[in-house]
Amino acid sequence: MALLSMTGYGQGRASLEGMELTVDIHSLNGRFLDIGLRLPKRLQAWEPQVRKQVQETLVRGKISISVVYAEENGAQPEPRLNSGRLKQYQQLFRRMAQELAIKEEPGLSHYTRLHDVIDLEESDRADLLGKLLPQALSEALGNLQEMRRLEGLNLAQDLKEHLGAVRGALGDIEGQAEADKAVQLQGYRDRIQELLKGVPVDEARLLQEAAIMADKRDISEECTRLKSHLALFDNYMAAENTNGKRLGFLLQEMGREANTIGAKSNRIRIRHLVVELKDELEKIREQVQNIL
Repeated sequence: MALLSMTGYGQGRASLEGMELTVDIHSLNGRFLDIGLRLPKRLQAWEPQVRKQVQETLVRGKISISVVYAEENGAQPEPRLNSGRLKQYQQLFRRMAQELAIKEEPGLSHYTRLHDVIDLEESDRADLLGKLLPQALSEALGNLQEMRRLEGLNLAQDLKEHLGAVRGALGDIEGQAEADKAVQLQGYRDRIQELLKGVPVDEARLLQEAAIMADKRDISEECTRLKSHLALFDNYMAAENTNGKRLGFLLQEMGREANTIGAKSNRIRIRHLVVELKDELEKIREQVQNIL
């Protein structure tokens, strides 16, 4: 089977020169490709590249990506003096002192209260993170696809069981319909005679009218089309380019045939079997929504 589940999880790691970066990817059902990113500030410039790399691998689903990094020994941001800003404040304070005739000049404690005089600049390793990011992302995407493949195998097995139940119900419907043919024909004949109330009628014409009425209730064409759809569904599941949308469209056609069978038949047993058949088709539809 070539089915892929739309749900899954993958993680990837990459490390170099004391820096380790981790990428986590979660995938849920979605009609289109919807990518949500949580990138650290130092990596926000790489968002377009991340989106492009994901789009080259994934085609549908609600994708959540989280990226974190850590440095060896828990390295902390390095405090640095912003000399240019400090000089600007110094000139401003002197001008204020002159205008207000204040003799006291601000001391060191005044300047340390200004938050933008001392910058907490992280060590300049953004380029290194930029090299690690695609490596970790590639590994995470690979692990996600592998999990999707394994989930797809489980989905395929479950679909086969439900399809078998559909075929079983359809076989019972055909068998019941075949067994009822003679009974239905006689029933229509008796009904016509009852409506005519003893009026003489040609026997051949009576049989012809009864046959026409029986033909309106005949479900053989719908059963044949439904079996054809089931065979095509099997082919789609085995194809390399299978997707959930294609299977969903085919299920709609199968549902229409089942509805027509139920509407045309006036036999309680067949209608009960149609309910079972439609219940299995609904279970298949729910599973198909999980297929990529």
